[in-house]
Amino acid sequence: MALSRPGGPVSGRRFPTGANYVEALQNPTLCFEDPDLKHGTVQQSPVLGPKAISGNFASVFSVTAPGGQRYALKCFTRDSSTLEARYQAISRELAVLRPAELSQPWPVGIEYLPRGVLVAGEWYPALKMAWVEGTSLITWIDRNVRDTPAVLRTAKRFAALVADLEKLGLAHGDLQHGNLLVAADGTLRLVDYDGMYVPAFKGQGATESGHRNYQSPTRTSADFGPDMDRFSAWIIYLALVAIATDPGIWDQLHDDEGEFLILKEDDFKEPQSSLAWSLLLTHPDPALRALAAQTHGLLSPAAHAVPALSTAGALPAQQQPPAAAPAGGTPSWLAGHIPPPRTAPAGSSGSATTTAGATGATGATGATGATGATGTGFARRRAADVLAGLLALTGAATPGILTAVSALPTGYTTAQMGALIVSGGALHATRRSRPEAKASKSRLKALRQQIGALEDPKAAAEKIHREIEELALAGASRGTQLNQQIKSLQTELRDEQARITSALNKATSGLKNTLSTLSNREQKQREAALATAVRTHVQGKLRLASIQNVKKLSNMGAGTVTALTVAGIHTAADFTGVRYVQSGRYANRDAYLMRPNGQQVKVPGVGEVRASALESWRTSLEQQARKSAPTSLSTKERTAIRQQFAARKKQLEAEIAKAERAAVQKRDQVQQRLATRQQQVNREKQQHLALEQQQRAALLQRQAQLADASVTRNLLVRQLATADTDHRRAFGFLRYLRFIATGH
Repeated sequence: MALSRPGGPVSGRRFPTGANYVEALQNPTLCFEDPDLKHGTVQQSPVLGPKAISGNFASVFSVTAPGGQRYALKCFTRDSSTLEARYQAISRELAVLRPAELSQPWPVGIEYLPRGVLVAGEWYPALKMAWVEGTSLITWIDRNVRDTPAVLRTAKRFAALVADLEKLGLAHGDLQHGNLLVAADGTLRLVDYDGMYVPAFKGQGATESGHRNYQSPTRTSADFGPDMDRFSAWIIYLALVAIATDPGIWDQLHDDEGEFLILKEDDFKEPQSSLAWSLLLTHPDPALRALAAQTHGLLSPAAHAVPALSTAGALPAQQQPPAAAPAGGTPSWLAGHIPPPRTAPAGSSGSATTTAGATGATGATGATGATGATGTGFARRRAADVLAGLLALTGAATPGILTAVSALPTGYTTAQMGALIVSGGALHATRRSRPEAKASKSRLKALRQQIGALEDPKAAAEKIHREIEELALAGASRGTQLNQQIKSLQTELRDEQARITSALNKATSGLKNTLSTLSNREQKQREAALATAVRTHVQGKLRLASIQNVKKLSNMGAGTVTALTVAGIHTAADFTGVRYVQSGRYANRDAYLMRPNGQQVKVPGVGEVRASALESWRTSLEQQARKSAPTSLSTKERTAIRQQFAARKKQLEAEIAKAERAAVQKRDQVQQRLATRQQQVNREKQQHLALEQQQRAALLQRQAQLADASVTRNLLVRQLATADTDHRRAFGFLRYLRFIATGH
């Protein structure tokens, strides 16, 4: 509705185009009356001036007020007699909503401006809306499809938004991806209220039918009420839950160029041919299968009979995000695979014994079990120990005694040095021959061998980590290939069905055209049959009119009648008219009587005057005969014609039905063939996932074992160090001399 310059309504006036608005908005101070807009800044495109987003019946501009508040200004390009009343009602309804009672701040404030924009001297209405910063649902899913917790949260928020609308008795009317924006905090915003229902509209009809890829196939214009969003809500919720359950579904069912999430109009109208439903209804996840079956059951009921969205049992268990690695650097996925930390204070034989018991399961029992006795020292002196001690004592004391008595013989020094070496060697040999020392040495050797047998934990961990990464990359690559195969199957199905439909239309178009003309052709045949009956009746009457009767005409004597008879004209039925042919230089005309077979006869004595009289006589007889001719067909004739065309109609309908059955059969065969291939690919995908999980589990197990082995190796290293220290302390040379001297 446009307003005249004084502000009165201008009904039926043509609205400006988008280009007209662009031109007008180049000067906000002149084209706006609203204070925020009048002094605001219109967003500009680099070349074309004010930047517009064009829709079906409006162009939207971004205007930033001096205070920084940004608005979306909707300028209408088509008139609507109910525009102002509708938006005023919607604006009032939204204005009284209490944010605290809503699940999230989804409403967008709107204000209808009757004097919105001045274009070419005329005021036109506009809708002033708060600018919403958000991401469209498809774009958001594209960015977060692998973030299952985030998709689940969005599914829950969407369900909460729908519950808000149900509770308030409102309905959006065009619930679809483009009208749902995801804000930075993850909450949803609902935009575009053109088709919205509020209680003030009760009893009215719908102004639009919503996006075709989100609407019930049974929805009509009469479905305008608080329940008209329900089918769309189920479809969107199913899509979000499906993506959260299996992100690969987005790769398989979403078309980057398509205006839908994972289901579209064809899936609703021909569910039996839908690979998308086949995939969802046979998905391995039971909760998703149940939700898909529940939604699939909503395709047939009337749109107003669709129940409100229910989320009971539909959401999959939320996966826990990977835990941060502990300070020690152990990967989170090893939790549960690593034995609890064990401490073994160095140098404590008692603690070593305790640790040995704990590590017995790792195969280090022999080494660690012996470690408890490593530092116990020598047990009991043997005769060899005493002898070696005496020998060493004698060898060491003799030089001192001889030196003190100045009786050191010549050459004694060299001999004594040899004796010292021998006695030292004897001590070393007897010390090493002690069973305690030998046992301690054996234990040290065993520890070193066990440490050497264990794999380098750092290198092994890096190798397994690389294998896990390679497995993940290979799995993702194969998963992408399989998803692409499923997507290609859907494209193939769509193309095959389009070809079948095209062939069907080509085969049946001629039949349908013929069928559509049967009624007209039947009428023409009845008319032709009636004309034949009339003609037969007239001919019969004319045959009863003898040419002898023309003797009653003036200037028509017996000679003329005889000449006519000789020419084959016996009755009025033997000629149909007269043809005149110019002859001679004096414009004389010869008369020829026309026979029913098309021949023309020149009868001697019958000139132009007599021929004209004969023709008038015949015409008079024909007119009289037509008065008594039948005016309609007999029942028998009508029945015969009706039956003839009924049979033809039945034949055509049978041929069309046959072609349609053949097309349905072909579609079913194609659908079955591609569904079978899709199931094969799905099975291959499941097998691939199972194999990947097995391989990953094996790697994780190896990694866990490696962690245990690393702990064991560290323990063994510590035990070796402790045992080596204990060995040196308990079985050292000085300790052995003291043992020989004191027996301890």
